[in-house]
Amino acid sequence: MITPLSSQQIRDKFVAFFTQKLASLGKPHTHVPSASLIPVNNPTVMLTPAGMLPFVPYFLGLQSPPEPPRLLSIQKCARVSGKASDLDSVGRTRGHHTLFEMLGNFSFGDYFKTEMIPWAWTFLTEDLGLPAERLLVSVFETDDEAFNIWTQQVGVPASRVVRCGEKDNFWGPPGPTGPCGPCSEIYFDFGDLDALDTPDTPDTPDAPYTPESGEINLDQPRYLEVWNLVFMEYFQDAQGHRTPLAQKNVDTGMGLERISLVLQGAKNTFETDLFLPLIHQLAQRVGVAYGQSPQTDTALKIVADHTRFLVLALADGVTPSNEGRGYIARMILRRASRFARRVLGCQTPLLAEFAERVAAHLSPAYPELMAAMPKVAPVIAREEARFNETLERGEKHLEALIDACKNAGEQTIAGEDAFKLYDTYGFPLEMTQDAVAEFGLSVDADGFAAAMAAQKTRARGARKATAMVESPVYAELSETLPETRFVGYDTLTCKTQVLALLLDGEPVDEVSGTNTPFEAVLAETPFYAESGGQVGDRGTFIRDEGHHGLTVVVEDAQKVGDLVIHKCLFDNGTSLRVGESLVAQVEPVARHAAAVHHTATHLLNAALKQVLGADVAQAGSRVAPEGARFDFTAAAALTPVQLAKVEWLMNHWIQSDPVRDVQVMPIAQAQAEGAVMMAGEKYGDSVRVVRYGLFSHELCGGTHLERLGYIGLAKIVSESAIAAGVRRIEMLAGEAALRYVRQESAELSRIADLLKAPKSALSERIEKLQDDLKLARRQTETLTASLARQQLEALLTKSGAGSGDSPETPKLLVAELSPDLPNAGDLLKLMSEAAALVMGRHYALFLALAQQDRVQFACAISESVVKARGWKAGELVKQAAQLCDGGGGGKPTLAQAGGKNASALPQAMAQIRAVLCP
Repeated sequence: MITPLSSQQIRDKFVAFFTQKLASLGKPHTHVPSASLIPVNNPTVMLTPAGMLPFVPYFLGLQSPPEPPRLLSIQKCARVSGKASDLDSVGRTRGHHTLFEMLGNFSFGDYFKTEMIPWAWTFLTEDLGLPAERLLVSVFETDDEAFNIWTQQVGVPASRVVRCGEKDNFWGPPGPTGPCGPCSEIYFDFGDLDALDTPDTPDTPDAPYTPESGEINLDQPRYLEVWNLVFMEYFQDAQGHRTPLAQKNVDTGMGLERISLVLQGAKNTFETDLFLPLIHQLAQRVGVAYGQSPQTDTALKIVADHTRFLVLALADGVTPSNEGRGYIARMILRRASRFARRVLGCQTPLLAEFAERVAAHLSPAYPELMAAMPKVAPVIAREEARFNETLERGEKHLEALIDACKNAGEQTIAGEDAFKLYDTYGFPLEMTQDAVAEFGLSVDADGFAAAMAAQKTRARGARKATAMVESPVYAELSETLPETRFVGYDTLTCKTQVLALLLDGEPVDEVSGTNTPFEAVLAETPFYAESGGQVGDRGTFIRDEGHHGLTVVVEDAQKVGDLVIHKCLFDNGTSLRVGESLVAQVEPVARHAAAVHHTATHLLNAALKQVLGADVAQAGSRVAPEGARFDFTAAAALTPVQLAKVEWLMNHWIQSDPVRDVQVMPIAQAQAEGAVMMAGEKYGDSVRVVRYGLFSHELCGGTHLERLGYIGLAKIVSESAIAAGVRRIEMLAGEAALRYVRQESAELSRIADLLKAPKSALSERIEKLQDDLKLARRQTETLTASLARQQLEALLTKSGAGSGDSPETPKLLVAELSPDLPNAGDLLKLMSEAAALVMGRHYALFLALAQQDRVQFACAISESVVKARGWKAGELVKQAAQLCDGGGGGKPTLAQAGGKNASALPQAMAQIRAVLCP
């Protein structure tokens, strides 16, 4: 019999084994906490898919491993995108999830197979108490060393050690080249069970079932892989040749959900203590019972699984959006919301409330979650509310598509139709696929991808300059001329040749004339063409040696295909011809200022990732000599403290003054080294990588300073929203930042002089002035209210308004205010509000004020009079205002209105008197 263990006990035993038990053998491991689900400086994956990912730099030899070179972790992992996605299987199989916890231990050139294989067996059989006869293992088909260790050293019968091919038992390399090696996997044998997920599954028998043939098929449901041991002992080159590594590594992974299933005797991972308490809470919340219906059971599992993913992912900084990992989070959230609504019948938002329970359930293992929930829950609530707004309309459109498809005898929803559901109603492709699968239909995923690509192409085209798109001349030049060679990284001046000239958009052989605008294409150029957010260089062309009297001003440089188009005009000179030689000179001050701001944006990007989380992604930028703006993804505005920390980090790095490191390398190498890439950007096989110290590492073709200290100062000027989930920071750096600070200082000095206070006391003096102003306003309001009551009493005395003894005989006043009264407009409003105080219990008051061409009305009627006489203030002011070409209204007891035709006021007042004073 297996002694049940909770998931937390399994975690504790795993940590204790590698930190304490192995310490007695001289091999203690350092326990490192789970890394973020957002891979740090690794753009090759959206979300952390395996426990080894945080240690890739050690495995690749890019960084020195820690000492001792032995680690263990319990890593949060997600597999919801790409070929490794488990999304479609969640809730429908025994052990698939969008998020799982991977228990792993790692050796970087320390121990290897001889130690690891016996340790794994000891941990499973002794520490976890699994019966040895219920375990079997697989090895790579040619790995005799592992086979012999299992059979001779550990003592596993050879009949229960299965040799498998490269597809199943060989790991890596992670890219085209790199470390790789054979695997050895450990399986639990459930016995002769072929319906493990059904409610009537019998208890696991005490002895393993052995087929008569003696053959073992690991694809059978009776076998469950619980631990994978990867032995990295080879390096694979670009030709596929493998050579032994000097440093052999170990990478193991054991899924907590799967081992919990085994140790708790559950039929599936959702019935372990990792999920079952949550599923019961969710079932109670929506009013269903778990175990009564396969359909609702699947929905409960999916909502529980997806919410667990959302809590952990959003706590790590993932922000729902339409790009990258943000798209994954939004898709998962909407999928969970739809199952809750459509299958579980929950018509009100559910996920934010349930997320709080999930966080509480996970808090023993991840105590930071409860602190993160005040940020996470509102994001989930907002996303679900936004989705619910369009869900009903989207589902009606989807139902119409399904009906049309079935009526036409088709089996596939067109990709364009699925894209419209995504583009118009926010239905992710995966959710549409889920929905139509219920009717035996599928979605043309390739057609969806084509529609998505077409939209992106249209969007990119819409952003290009009109002249560049509409003129076929540029396309013809790109085909006939060689690529413009850019030399501007190394020099600001070069001798070159004119290859093409354009005047009014047409090719010409010669251009001339003072201030004549034209365009030029050169054989090579030091001018940086606008790209990556950095504006094009400015400068001049001058005549080559031996020719004088020519100066051309270059106002801009743009990239068209492989050509650089120089936007020029003559300053002086006679003419310029195709084929001539000239000297191209970039204006150095402007280039330096642009490089200052471009370099500063790299620091800003790195600082935002440190302060807000690694999920922050660049969404655009503009870098010019005058300043820079940087767009990035974020769910909310930065707090003043966060902005201050970002700015501090930037200037701290500037003061550290590291030297620029620029390398051109294969993109695979850049990805492996963790270079930051802009989402959605297309890169070639070879890329330029710019690095400053250990904090900034980006793919970028722009111009940058040789040392960070040359920036001098970076200053954030503003932070604002420009779209849903996208923020913008305006920034100045270098001389521009110094000018800004000097201007601010001068303005502060001027304010200090006006207030006759030192700069250090300005806040205190302004607060004192604000308090004085508030007091003066309150006094003015009190005096105005007193004046309003006095004016109302005077009008009542003058008019003989009646006694107001009963609702049938109220105190009545219909009057016009003099426009000469001070603050007459405010008095009108305050007099109507003071009616109850001045006129008694039963009253009706109607006031008018004409000033120039405009007129205002105010009416107050006591509730008793409204009931007794049927007069309503809102209707009366509206009636009067309409006669004066205006409008307004309000409550039956108090209302205001206005008009723009004061000449009609006598007629309006006559109608009001006819109602109130017949």
